[in-house]
This record gives sequence, C-alpha cells and structure tokens, in this order.
Amino acid sequence: MIGFRRLVASLTAHPGRVTASATAGVAAVGSSIGLLTVSAYLISFAALQPPLLDLTLAIVGVRFFGISRAVFRYLERLASHDLSLRLLADLRARIARALYRLGPAGVATFRAGDLVGRVLDDVDEIQHVFTRVIAPPLIAVLVAALTLFLAVVWLPASAPTILIPLLIAGIVVPWIAQRAGRASGAAIADDRGVLIGQTVEIIEGARAVVALGEEDRMLASADEAATRVALAERRTAWLHGFGDAAILALIGVSLVGTLWVAAAATRAGTLDGVMVAVLAMLAITPFEAVMPLPPAFERLGRSLGAADRLFRIVDAESPTEPPSSPQPVPADRTLRVDAVEVIASGGERILGPIDLTVLPGAAIGIVGETGAGKTTLAHILCRFRDPNLGSVTLGGTDLRNLDPAGLRSTVGYEDDRAFLFRGSLVGNVRIGDSEATDDDVRAVLERVGLGAWAADLLDGLQHEVGEGGASVSGGQRRRIALARALLADFPIIVLDEPVSGLDPMTAEAVMSDLLGAAPRRTLIVITHRPVGLDRMDEIVVLDNGRIQDRGTHEELLNTSARYRGMWGLVTSGDEQGASSA
Repeated sequence: MIGFRRLVASLTAHPGRVTASATAGVAAVGSSIGLLTVSAYLISFAALQPPLLDLTLAIVGVRFFGISRAVFRYLERLASHDLSLRLLADLRARIARALYRLGPAGVATFRAGDLVGRVLDDVDEIQHVFTRVIAPPLIAVLVAALTLFLAVVWLPASAPTILIPLLIAGIVVPWIAQRAGRASGAAIADDRGVLIGQTVEIIEGARAVVALGEEDRMLASADEAATRVALAERRTAWLHGFGDAAILALIGVSLVGTLWVAAAATRAGTLDGVMVAVLAMLAITPFEAVMPLPPAFERLGRSLGAADRLFRIVDAESPTEPPSSPQPVPADRTLRVDAVEVIASGGERILGPIDLTVLPGAAIGIVGETGAGKTTLAHILCRFRDPNLGSVTLGGTDLRNLDPAGLRSTVGYEDDRAFLFRGSLVGNVRIGDSEATDDDVRAVLERVGLGAWAADLLDGLQHEVGEGGASVSGGQRRRIALARALLADFPIIVLDEPVSGLDPMTAEAVMSDLLGAAPRRTLIVITHRPVGLDRMDEIVVLDNGRIQDRGTHEELLNTSARYRGMWGLVTSGDEQGASSA
C-alpha cells in the first residue's frame, strides 16, 4: 500500500495533466448526459407537434452534445495516456537509477528472473494505474455532483432515487470488488514474478537442465506457478462479471424509482410530462461514470502488489552510500587496500584483513580457489560494495569519498560471463564508447587478436554475435568483452576470471593478447587458474579470505606450495591438451 501511495504522490509533479484529464473525462460524461437528456426532451416535446422554431434550440443541443462527447472523450484519452506514459517513464528512470545504485553486489540479492519480471511485467501493470484506477473515481465524484444538481433543479424528489443507486454502484460495489480482489491481485503479481523467474532460468539453463534430467521437475514447478496465476485471474474475471451485473441491476432500480416519482409528480401537476423522459435518461446516464469503478478497484490489488514489488527495488539498501561531498578522481592512480575486512550478515568474516598496493601501470594477478574471496575483493576494488573495516584509496583518497561517475570511468570491470548482447559485433564493442568509429573498433579488435577474424567475416563488423554470444566461440567472446573494456579506455581494469571455462591453449592465447593489449594500464586479473600470470608484476595468493603468499611467478614457485600446486594443474592441463591435439 505504501508503494501505491508513493505512486499516487508522483502525480503532484504533473498537476496540469491531471486536471486536464479529469476535466475532459467529466466533460465527456457530461456531454453524454446532455445528449441523452436533450434527445429525450426533443422527442417528447416533438410528439406534442409544437412550431418547428420551438425545437431549434433542442436540435442544436443534440448536435452540440453529440460532437462534444466524441471530442472530450478523445481529449480525455489523450491527456490520461500522456500522463500515464510520463509516469511510466519517470518510474522506469527511478528503477534504472536504483539498479545502477545497487551495482552488481546489490542486484545479486534479487533472483534474476524475478527481477526481470518486476522491471517488465510490474512496470507494464503500473501504466494502467492512472487511466484505470485513479482517474475513474475522480470523474465519478464530479459526475455524481453534476447529476445531483440537475436532479434537484428538475425534480428534487428524484434525487434520492438517482443518487442512492449511483452511490451504491460507485462505493459499495467497488468496495466489495476491492476487498475480494486484493488477495488475487497480490497473488497475480507475486506468482507471475515467480513464473517469469522460473521461465528465464529454464531458458538460460536449458542445456544443464536437460543434461541432468531435471526438465520434468522444473517444468512442473513452472506449471504450478502458471496454474496459480490462472486461478487468480479467473477469480478476478468473476469479480469483474459481478461488478457489471450489480451495476446493471442498480441502473434498473434507479430507472424504475425515477419513473415512479416522475409519474407521481406529473399526476400532481408539479412536473411537465415532457420532463419524464428527461429524468429517465438522467437516471441512466451517470452510471457511465461508475461502470469502470468495480474493475478499477478490483485491479487495485494487482496495482498495489506491482507497486510494492517495484518500490522494494527502489528502496533496496545499497552496498555503498554516495558521498555527501564527492571529490574528483585524483590524477595519481595508485590503488591501495588498507586492513580491509568484509563481514557477512551472520557475523562471519569472508575477507580480510587485506593489505595491497597496486601502482599505476602495474599488472597484478590475484589467484585462489573457489570461495577464497577473490570476487568479493574485486567488488571492493570497483566499489560495488564497501568494506566493513579498513579502506580502499585511489591516489590517497578513499573510494567512498570519490565522485561515483568519475570512479566508474576510471575503474573498469569485466566478470567471468563476458556477456554479449544480441546484435552486431560492432554494437557490442561500441558499448565501451558509443562515439567510437568503425576504424576505432577495428583497431581495438586487432589489439585483442580478432582483427583477422573480423576482416574475414562476410558481414564484417555487422556480424550478428547471437544471444549471449551464441554464434562465437568462448575465446572470441572473451576477446570481444576485453575489446569493449579497452575501448572504454579505463586507466584501471579489473578482470574477474577472464579465462574461466576455456581450454588451456585458448586461455593462454587470451591472456597473452590481454597483456599485450593493455600496456600502460593498471591491470588486475582475478582467477583460480594462474594461466599467463608468469608475466605479471606481482601475484597475490588468496585463501580463506586472506593473503597467504605474494611475489612474482618465479618467487612463488619456490616459496608457495599452494601456488605451485595450482600451477602444476595448469601445466598438466597444457600437456594433456597438447597430447590430445
């Protein structure tokens, strides 16, 4: 409910459009009232065969209200949808800023598929909030006031017969729909998020799912979520039908009651007989404004669920806090880690204490087994999260005090996925620099060893790499990701598992191209396989969140049994790869 209130509060940024939409909506329903009541008056009065001149005003009124009804309805749709799309754009911008603020460490706290469902499905649900949830009650209130005024002017006794059914239709029926639909709406939002999340996971992990024989179980789980969504939607459909039937019944009650008091007033001589038909139309037409209310209040539960889920992203606690007085990034690129410790929410220390100095232009390798704390250290260096204890400085300035945009343009990061977007080769590389020319892209591809390959492609730089790089090899995908990072011209590049999943020969070639392509840059390579690290300036061995050994490749081979064992696995893999070739 809090999320919905915040969504409604965002309307204050567009007061003119809210007023225009509500005014046009009231004018459209008012024109409908005018059209039917004046038409009824014209037909009833014409039956008495008066002079044609006496009918002129009514005839003009029918034409005016007939045309104005369409015009005002169009203006109402135009204003309300314009407002909805602006609110949607504002919300999407807030979500994008929240995701940027959370960074990889913060986003990882959400289930990937569920996050996709929130960003896509829940945002789409919110676009109907104003047109289907907020605007209809506003219009109904104003139309009810107009109806009451006309009823009191024409026949005060008809006011209760019109207003009471109208209030029941506008308050009681929507309240019942809202009460009954709240649980269904929230269930639809939650279960649809689960369904989307499971679907995304099945698609992304299709090969592993089939290979492990888990397709039946995972499909059954997705079917259960789909069944829950279908049941909730079926309940909302029943509620929608109930609302329509109840309002139709109340229209009948209002019409019969109004005709009863109008006939009595005509017999008593207090009402012109011509006005009987006019009051009958007045009893029917205002219900046009309350017809959307039951579905609006029924949809309110779904909108509440979607709003709450979206604002949980906006309100998610970031692993980092923006500085109150951001400082510019210093020219000195010395990166220093002083007594850094990271403690999990349960109190367990997962990293530290760590002391590390990376000089400008140095090439540093950080190795360790899975779970040693390598990725956590990478996130600390890029300030995707802050340490619980200690500090990380760049040029003597704590990363927590640096301008976030400046830091992002200084320290680049590429993780082990080396994700490629569906599209062209040039489009994926140009993500690093949107203003790069084709020649710039060819030059950086040459630096990472893909120049000849790109030149031989039939489509050249327009070659489609496929979803996630499906049409290129693993080594090519890594090199394309590296080219993207180099094109961004980061002074400091942090690469997390750049050769993960590659065979030894390809891994060695990628590392060779990496070291040759990034001269005069600070390069930090984090890996569990010390492939190509023999050319690093320093290698740091992590274990259980702490630095166990450090030195050059040759020094560690002589002094570190742990590093020697990891290097032995690499060399034995090379020999096996060579023999199998």
